[in-house]
Amino acid sequence: MNSWETALSKVCELYFSSEVNSKLEWILVGSVGSVLQGCEMTPGDVDIYTKNKEGIAQFAVLLKEYSLIDKCELPHGENWLSSLEEPAYTQTFSSGFSWTKGSWIINGFKVEVVHISNSAGIPDSMDGDGIWEGGRFIWNHCKNVTIGRYTIPTVPLEIQLESNLRRQRSDRTQAIITALQKYGYDQELIEKALSKKHLPYFYSQMNGAK
Repeated sequence: MNSWETALSKVCELYFSSEVNSKLEWILVGSVGSVLQGCEMTPGDVDIYTKNKEGIAQFAVLLKEYSLIDKCELPHGENWLSSLEEPAYTQTFSSGFSWTKGSWIINGFKVEVVHISNSAGIPDSMDGDGIWEGGRFIWNHCKNVTIGRYTIPTVPLEIQLESNLRRQRSDRTQAIITALQKYGYDQELIEKALSKKHLPYFYSQMNGAK
């Protein structure tokens, strides 16, 4: 079992055995969600979004055994880790984008849990702008995936593709397109998920594969 699988399985074990699982809404995003849908990628961490800000505090309780005892001395950022004293922090960027984040190392692999409270106008629509992986529409379009004996929601590849095209992540974009070519895709969702700018590129890739 890969280290990310071990880490995610532990998160699932703690979540599904707790009383909080009926109240906590979360979704798997990023590369681990892609791999569980058939993509060839090497995940760097496990990324989870919570629908509500309270979900960060709930995850902090679930993952308490993996929190540092003392407050992390590193600045808030990539290498910062949650502690019992400071389980999470909220950061607002110059654009207005705001999120609250907790971060833990579980069996040697990083798990980040995030709630986005202000998207700062990042395009997110189902009628031309494209669906954003961190936006409001992912909760109604989640796709269930299985890891071991657990079934969890993740963001579908159709939506992940739009986000990676925006970020110009050609490696991940190609891996997602290859998986969609191999396993098929949701026609209605792809039309909503991709922006008018990216939809022609997607169909050119699909037609080229025939």
